[in-house]
Amino acid sequence: MKVCILSEYAYYHLDGKSSNTGGGAELQMALLAKGLLAKSHDVSFVTFIKSYNSYEIIEGIKVYNPFDNKHSGYTYLFPWNIFRLFLVLHKIDADVYIQRASTPLTGWIAFFTKLKKRIFLYSSSSDNDVSKTLTVKSLTDFKKWLYRYGVRHSDCVVCQTNHQKHLLKKSVGKEGAVIKNLYPLSKRKYNNTSASKIVWIGRLIKEKKPELYLKLAQHIPNYQFYMICATGGSTPAYFEYRDKIKEAASKIPNLKFMWNIPHHEIDKYYAESFLLVNTSPSEGFPNTFLEAWGNKIPVVSLNFDPDGIIHNNLLGFHSKTFEDMIKNIKTLIKNEELRKEMGKNSYDYVKKDHNIKKIVKDYELLIDSILNGG
Repeated sequence: MKVCILSEYAYYHLDGKSSNTGGGAELQMALLAKGLLAKSHDVSFVTFIKSYNSYEIIEGIKVYNPFDNKHSGYTYLFPWNIFRLFLVLHKIDADVYIQRASTPLTGWIAFFTKLKKRIFLYSSSSDNDVSKTLTVKSLTDFKKWLYRYGVRHSDCVVCQTNHQKHLLKKSVGKEGAVIKNLYPLSKRKYNNTSASKIVWIGRLIKEKKPELYLKLAQHIPNYQFYMICATGGSTPAYFEYRDKIKEAASKIPNLKFMWNIPHHEIDKYYAESFLLVNTSPSEGFPNTFLEAWGNKIPVVSLNFDPDGIIHNNLLGFHSKTFEDMIKNIKTLIKNEELRKEMGKNSYDYVKKDHNIKKIVKDYELLIDSILNGG
C-alpha cells in the first residue's frame, strides 16, 4: 500500500536527532510513518519546514517539502503554494493520504483526494479539533471553511477517544473511528523508586495554565519541580507571556524552568521524576501521558481524564480541584507502594493499548474497511 502522511512541522521528528521539539501531533505522524514502513508499506511524508525541488530519504521514508509554511496557515491560500502542493501529491500518487491537526491543509487534501478518488484519513489531535474549531462564525474566515470542508469530506475522521467521537458527531454529524495514539516503549531499566522530581511538560501557552504549576511548586516546597516548556507562538504578545512565566518561575527556589529540550532527551528527565502533573483542562490525548506511563510514572491531572482512563485503570489521579491536586500529590509522595502500583499499571496499559504494532494494524483494518465499503 502506498501511504502519504502530511504534517507541517514533523520533519524534525523523523530522524529523532534534531534539537527542534515539534509537537504531539507531529510526533504521532512520524511514529505512524515509521510503523507503516516497518510493515513494508511504501511511505511518503510531506512537511512544510523548508523548500525542496525533489525529496530526501530519511530512514527509508521519502520526505517532500513543497514550500515553507513559516508557521502561518495563510500560506496555504497562496495559489502558487497550492499548485506546488498538488504537484507533489500527484507525484507521490498514494493510495491513502493521512493528515493530523486543524489547518487549511485539511481542506486542500480533501479536495485533491476527491479529484483523484483516493482515501483521505483526517486525524484529530485535540478535543477542539472536533468541536470549537469546526464552528465557523464568519463568512470571511476562509481558513476555517477550508478546515471544516476537509473534515466533512474526509473518508474517515480518526479520533483519539470516544469523547472526541461524540464531539465530532455533535459538531458535523459525522461518524468517527477511535484509534489510540502510538507509543514506542523504552528498553531502558527503570529506577523510579529513587526518583525525586515532579515534572510538567508541554507548550508554554495560556490554555495549559502553567501558572497553576508554579503555584503548586510553592505549595509543596520540600520537593524539586521540573518545568519543561516548548514554544507556543511567535507574536510579541506570546513572547511577553513566556517571559512573564519564566520570570515568575525564577523566583521559586524549588522549581527549575527549562526551555525547548529536544524530544530525544526528554526520557532522562522522566528517569529523575516520580510524577507527571497536567494542569491543562482541555487536551486530546497528551503524548506526555504516554511518555510518563511508559516510564512507569503515574499522572496527576487537573480537570482532565480522557475517557476516564486514569481513574478506571489506576494510572494516577484525576483531580477535580486544585486543592484535590495538592492532596493527591502528597498522597503519592507519602505512599511509595501506591506509586509502584500505579507505575506498573501505567506501563502495562501503554504496552497493551498503545503499542505501535497494534495501532498500525488498526489503521490497516480501517483502510481495508473503507476500501470494501464498510
